[in-house]
Amino acid sequence: MTLFQNSMLRMLLGCLIPTSIAVAQSTAEKQAQLPIPAGSNFLGLGIGAFPKTSGSSDLRVMALPVVQYSWRNIAYVSGLKAGVWGFTTEDRSLRIGLYAEPRFGYDASDNARTAGMADREFAIDAGPSMRWTTPAGVVNLEYGFDVTGRSNGQAAQMQFIRPLITGQGFRLNGLAGASWQNAAMNDYYWGMRASETSDGLPRNVGAGVSFSAGLTGLYTIGDSGAVFFGVSVNRLSNAQANSPIAERSYTPLMYLGYGWRM
Repeated sequence: MTLFQNSMLRMLLGCLIPTSIAVAQSTAEKQAQLPIPAGSNFLGLGIGAFPKTSGSSDLRVMALPVVQYSWRNIAYVSGLKAGVWGFTTEDRSLRIGLYAEPRFGYDASDNARTAGMADREFAIDAGPSMRWTTPAGVVNLEYGFDVTGRSNGQAAQMQFIRPLITGQGFRLNGLAGASWQNAAMNDYYWGMRASETSDGLPRNVGAGVSFSAGLTGLYTIGDSGAVFFGVSVNRLSNAQANSPIAERSYTPLMYLGYGWRM
């Protein structure tokens, strides 16, 4: 979305663009800015399924609270991610700030390939973030550091979210993304230490880029209730796919839940 050059031009365009079109654009943009396309603050409970260990074929099923809340366009909680915006353009198309997000570890006993290894611990990534809203969709960029010191690694993410269906009763977003993890982070979650191998030699995993694509949706029930869902597939980086603990090169993520728009 192009930034307006001055306030006079903004006022002129505001007079020329029909209100219904402006509202429709604002609704679509707001929908695309949220992982769950509620278009407003949202509270719910969901059931999610994802690999038990890094690259495993077996899935872990967990019940998790879902919070999607924005405070004065300054701070937000979105799913398991939280952040603050430090810079926002006047038309709110570009925002720059800081974010923090959990990174789940795993119990080594959950998979035959990791049995006997040490558990990989829960960690938190945090760092700068940027959101750019365009007519085509929303681009999210993040660069995170393991601030808990589990892996001392770094990760960068780029995600594109596009609203596909913007109806009042049913909303659907499409998303595509790429995620880079450096060698330190991949070694921690995907590698094996010298003490964990039969020959006493570590199995190191280098840096790499993975890719993902998926859908997220919301179906409203009554005045405020809604069923939400999501499904995505992640293509592991070559480094991760060649890890000694990986059982597949593609990993799924699915969730389903119920919540309330606030």
